[in-house]
Amino acid sequence: MAGVTGRTVKMAFAKFATNSWNVAASVTKGVYFKSDAGMNYSPEVIEDKSFGNLFVGPSARGNINAIDLTLEGQSRYDDNTYIFDALAMGSPSVALSTSFTGAVTSWKHIFDLANNTDGLGVTVAIDKNQFVEELTSAKVYGWTEKNDAGVMTSSYKVLGSAITIASSININSTLAVATYPTLGNWCLKNQGVWRMNAQGGAGLAAGDTNNFVESVDFTWARPQDQSFGFGSANILEPADNEFPSFTLKLGFARMNTVSANSLRVGIAANTAYKADWTFSGSLINSTDSYQKKYEFPYLELTEFSDDVESAGQVKPSATFVARLPAAAPTGMTVTKPFRLTRIMVNSVVAF
Repeated sequence: MAGVTGRTVKMAFAKFATNSWNVAASVTKGVYFKSDAGMNYSPEVIEDKSFGNLFVGPSARGNINAIDLTLEGQSRYDDNTYIFDALAMGSPSVALSTSFTGAVTSWKHIFDLANNTDGLGVTVAIDKNQFVEELTSAKVYGWTEKNDAGVMTSSYKVLGSAITIASSININSTLAVATYPTLGNWCLKNQGVWRMNAQGGAGLAAGDTNNFVESVDFTWARPQDQSFGFGSANILEPADNEFPSFTLKLGFARMNTVSANSLRVGIAANTAYKADWTFSGSLINSTDSYQKKYEFPYLELTEFSDDVESAGQVKPSATFVARLPAAAPTGMTVTKPFRLTRIMVNSVVAF
């Protein structure tokens, strides 16, 4: 009898109703993550090791450990991860249409950071053939975007409560009829453009493009609490805890005037920067392409390295932290640490 392989496994999700923690939603949107990230049922084991016991007797089950996952997949221009983006940022997309007579309509979706993500989350279900494993409720509390060879990858941070294989909401047939995105349409590294200049300088322009940036790793998270209340073995809905963090790590292909001189001076002078990072895919219509664009109105340079090894090229690296700007800089309208804009074929307001 054949065993279960990843080729036969399907994963889908749905946003659950607002303020409905631990109430499963019927999953409808398929997603292409690389693994289940170790989504396992993990109870606390209560033992009695009191004086006078020669051996440990039968145990009891206590609280169920929270499910803290990193779900990773290849980044695509027009898939269902826009909902993960919106839930992590805490605000639905603002959909703006560009219509053309007789042509495909493109839609621009703007995601801005909300002050908190209270009441928001997803139900995730995985059809493992032998059973369906359901993560009833989970908060999406951040993500990482980075290049992996020639393709970009997105890794979403997910903090959840109960896992069950006895759901009455999500069964094999539920995942079978979920809508799965078209394969392909990746965000490729060679489609990306990194631009940066001084925070107080002119608006970003073609002259601010830096083709010597070899790698970009953008990581951000809203720290969440994990609290257990009386009467329930599962965590309460996680709530924002501490300030969100937004970190950018840049690696340069080689050391030159653009990649080194200004940054080496900037870290000593505490210079602030602004930047955008734009990926443009194939054309949707005669003028608009698929797009993912990240905007950073205020970046602080916190680390700069230009280590020399052997006779090879010196490849500097720099770490930036995105901060809340006092006002939007020239050429931007962003007043939060960052903004994500996606241009897609469909009008998809996340919630």
